[in-house]
Amino acid sequence: MSESQSAPSSRLSLSNRADGPSGGIDASTIRLAKQDGTELREEVAFDSLSGVEAVDWEEATDRFGDWYDSSRETKIVIENELGEQSAFNTPNRFTPEYREMLYAKAQALERGLRQRWGKLLHTSMITLTSSHTDDSGRPRPPVEQLRQLLSSWSAVRRDIDRTLEGREFERLAILEPHESGYVHIHIGVFVKGPVVAEQFQSVLDAHVRNCPTANEQAHELHEQVRVKKASHPSRNDGVENLGAYLAAYMAGEYGSEATEMPEHVQRFYAVMWATGRQWFRPSNGAQELMQPEDDGHDDGHEWAFIGIAPDGDPEEELIEIDPATTGGTVYRRLRTDMPPPPPD
Repeated sequence: MSESQSAPSSRLSLSNRADGPSGGIDASTIRLAKQDGTELREEVAFDSLSGVEAVDWEEATDRFGDWYDSSRETKIVIENELGEQSAFNTPNRFTPEYREMLYAKAQALERGLRQRWGKLLHTSMITLTSSHTDDSGRPRPPVEQLRQLLSSWSAVRRDIDRTLEGREFERLAILEPHESGYVHIHIGVFVKGPVVAEQFQSVLDAHVRNCPTANEQAHELHEQVRVKKASHPSRNDGVENLGAYLAAYMAGEYGSEATEMPEHVQRFYAVMWATGRQWFRPSNGAQELMQPEDDGHDDGHEWAFIGIAPDGDPEEELIEIDPATTGGTVYRRLRTDMPPPPPD
């Protein structure tokens, strides 16, 4: 790590474990991002003699872990017009509770699709990848690998629409890490009526054409596309639990804290945290089916955010915050073309 980076975090380095770096990757030697103009959370950017740079991937993962632990100890405090207060854990998308919510959404999608199409429901899972090494075999910065992977998304989405024109279907794209921590995409395509893998060859082709780091050898049709019929749970010729099938990609290890996840998952989380990216993209129809039902628990009061309790107990310490003054997450743009400082 450059001497110009701030002091290292207190968290033990993940790659110091006895079993070594996962996926053959030494994250301490890989910058999180290098390309000028890349926007990253301020926690993973630092000022150098040449401008603004990103920390290495290992350090970014450590800083994510420290942020996560701190956020888990903090509670949001709200108050109603009667002066009654309530406190709850700060929500973020890396918590076990969030993953449980994703599972519930997947289950809702399953129920909605089965109610809509019954035995006609068929599921195709398309996998898209991109190389994590450059032409010289050196690992790419993970933020840039992710950006290149997603650069084909508009073309892929259009091709799915063309392929299934006139058919009833929904889709859900999910980002998932390899064992190295680098990212690939699973796209679930849910269709009313039979489909075959060959129908999605043009989707793979669209990805290879539009992603500069994808190649044909890594996108063989019958390795990257799987088609199944969603069957009744009593049968074994299809997807017995579509919700669990999807949530396996979205949720990681059920019930575990983010910092208890395998090393490659924590690296993946660090990339998603640093860039602010979401890891699933549903179609409009899928999004509607994934919405939770109204539980009828509205108490009729108006609740407003008033502050945070850093240690979780607002009676011990409450930091009052005016929501109008909160600016949200701060991002910085990388820049490495700054002129050198003048000599003393």
